[in-house]
Amino acid sequence: MKPSDGVKIDYSFTELTLQYLTNPSEELMLQISKHIVARKIFSNAQISDPNLKDIKEFWKEILDQEKNKGEDHLHKIKSCIAYVRDNTESLLEHVNEIYSYLPGDFIFDCTLYLHIGYDIGIVAEGDALLNVGHDIFQQNKRELIYFALHELHHVGYTHYNDLEISFSDIQTRDDFLKLIEKLTHLEGTATYAIKEIRERDNQLSFFDYEVLNNKEKRTESVNEYIQIYDKYKYAKNLLVEDSDFEILDIMFGMNKRLWYITGAHMAEEIDKKLGRKELNQTIIEGPESFFEKYLC
Repeated sequence: MKPSDGVKIDYSFTELTLQYLTNPSEELMLQISKHIVARKIFSNAQISDPNLKDIKEFWKEILDQEKNKGEDHLHKIKSCIAYVRDNTESLLEHVNEIYSYLPGDFIFDCTLYLHIGYDIGIVAEGDALLNVGHDIFQQNKRELIYFALHELHHVGYTHYNDLEISFSDIQTRDDFLKLIEKLTHLEGTATYAIKEIRERDNQLSFFDYEVLNNKEKRTESVNEYIQIYDKYKYAKNLLVEDSDFEILDIMFGMNKRLWYITGAHMAEEIDKKLGRKELNQTIIEGPESFFEKYLC
């Protein structure tokens, strides 16, 4: 048995949703809303919007938006699904490489679910989920492989670290700082884990890697992140305000993606200074260890 045998790829949700997009019905929507993928994504959405209550309404809105994009969009989705099927062997070979960026005792035992309509990719309850309808993949299908690997690295990370986050529980700037630290650690180590594979494939056009491979832009992003980080580090006891949450768009929004880039920079520096074993040990020990080893 190869290490990658622990990763299964599941197309069942995309099959259901494609049927719905072609010929919507109440019966299909009921099946969709009961699917494990629908439940995992709905739970993820409730993290940032706890007022979400109706899973059928949630999915009907998403899929109606997808349907309104027209036949060409539907064709592109099918093309992306076909690409994953045709490149499964390549994906699983790369999974074996991801092990070198995770603690030595970790073994994959998870499913990569393909879906349509929510985010780009997420990790949920020990599984990875990838939105094959996202524009990024329609522009460059090879990104399907890299984003799948990114989310699979998250599966390894969350094996050791709880990601159960509720924005409603964030009351102080210290709470907010811990959220930033955890997601910098999560996203940074995953972004760094795929960097070598992308370099070898000459696939560095995605924003994170363009910045990481430009010394001036990397420094600019890291400095901007540090300014934001210090704002919260030195004012921990203040109550968090609604305006603070706007910073999250700078951290993970497509314009700057500061915690992906800075986190990957930190991971690379730890790897160079202390070695891969110490970098992977931070995944066991948590975000505090990651920041301490970067600053040492």
